[in-house]
Amino acid sequence: MAKYYIKCGTLELIYSTNKKPLGAAMDALWETNKFDVLDEYFYIDERGFKDYATALPDTKVYKSKKVMEKAGWTLEK
Repeated sequence: MAKYYIKCGTLELIYSTNKKPLGAAMDALWETNKFDVLDEYFYIDERGFKDYATALPDTKVYKSKKVMEKAGWTLEK
């Protein structure tokens, strides 16, 4: 079982799962609350929280729009 550190804007979640990183990011969306502000990208790593400045070459980076669409969320304009 993998332990992922998921970061997107103010959302920071440590998540243990058998899912792949994209699936973990989709699950993390359901942990948001009205105070969270999501960024343009989800950063998923097994060694700690990463962002645009600290991401390593093997850090998984997904566009938030892609994660939301895969999770079945719709975006309003």
